[in-house]
Amino acid sequence: MMIRLFAVSAKRSGKEAIVTTNERVCDFSRRRYTCIVTSYTPLCVRTVSDVVSIENRGVIFLSSIDYKEFWEINKACMDIKGPIARVPVDLYLNGDWICEHLGLDCVRYYTDYEYQRDMRLECSKITEREFGYIIQPEIDFGVILDASIYGGEPMYRDKATPVLTHAIEDPEEIDVLIERMQSLNPLEKGLVPLFLEWRDYIDRDFGINVTYGGALKGCATMMGQILGVTNFLTWISTDPEQIAKLIDCWYDTSVLYLEAIRNVTGFVSDGKFSIYSDVAGMLSPSLYNEFIKEKERMLYERFAGNPGDQRYYHADYHMMHLLPSLREIGVNQLNIDPYVDCAQILNIIPDAVIYGQIPPTEILLYGTPEQVRQNVKKDIADAGVTRNLIVCTAGSINPGTNFENIRAICEAVKEYGYIY
Repeated sequence: MMIRLFAVSAKRSGKEAIVTTNERVCDFSRRRYTCIVTSYTPLCVRTVSDVVSIENRGVIFLSSIDYKEFWEINKACMDIKGPIARVPVDLYLNGDWICEHLGLDCVRYYTDYEYQRDMRLECSKITEREFGYIIQPEIDFGVILDASIYGGEPMYRDKATPVLTHAIEDPEEIDVLIERMQSLNPLEKGLVPLFLEWRDYIDRDFGINVTYGGALKGCATMMGQILGVTNFLTWISTDPEQIAKLIDCWYDTSVLYLEAIRNVTGFVSDGKFSIYSDVAGMLSPSLYNEFIKEKERMLYERFAGNPGDQRYYHADYHMMHLLPSLREIGVNQLNIDPYVDCAQILNIIPDAVIYGQIPPTEILLYGTPEQVRQNVKKDIADAGVTRNLIVCTAGSINPGTNFENIRAICEAVKEYGYIY
């Protein structure tokens, strides 16, 4: 049931509150609540116990979740194979979400260190107040850092994440690119020097040593960034020999790049290596297996090759047709395909840890809090008690996603996640 309440006055002290609404006086002095001030006015709530109060054009939302305690428990639960209390949740608000929420200049956010630093701190104040979530200091170049070493120029846009120009425009140019990459020092190319410069700034401002090298854009996505997605999907059929040579170059360059940036930033492996490759889902199993599968397997072997290591694969596109191939290269953690459920994934890779399986657009962006809760409830039930689920979106949290729906994830995990 949805009830719209307009508060007239409120008295509160810590987690105790008496709120007078236009309908009744609600006394919460004997129950524990967390008061969260938001900017929504008025706010629809599910029950009378979820009371809101309009004060100074703001809203006080009373939640039964103590978010400080919630995230402390959650941190312990991220070791999913250990003796955990409940299903964990993994949320990440990226630069696109931050820019939309604060109405920022995207070009400045992705190019000006001090502006990005200050805006992340400002947004963190809001998210911590809303649901106890702290946006950590980091270097945010969007998704173009890795591929920038191939020569594409960053293109910054007012209301969108940066992209790269194509490094080449014709398959006949591939040999020239390969030759150029053979003499490459990856620490001197693309956005890497700027990354290392900003890394020094974060150490200066926060005392944080930013390391890098535990993840990489996958082969198909990197091909899309170097060549353009349409060109890649065309040339893999019209010029397969050239694409095969470029993919060999991608593997050799990736190893050189990862080892160099690990060394210069002091990266220490925790046994996990992640590949992010949305474009992989656009390939048929035969094309993926012929051109890419072995190279990505080799990357996993090199950087997550010990027994018990974690091989994570992200692709927020249709991926069921490639799951058998991912299983064969040892992938055991997945954040994929918002169009399928946990049971379908576990049917193919039974021991997989699933990061999901909330559809970020249909449910989290455009759905209701109740739809979010029901989706999380179903995911938990589908995954069962074998510790195969970390609740999150199957893909990024979209710009414009509201706090009510994000809070609904936490509410559902707290209500349905204590199953171990």
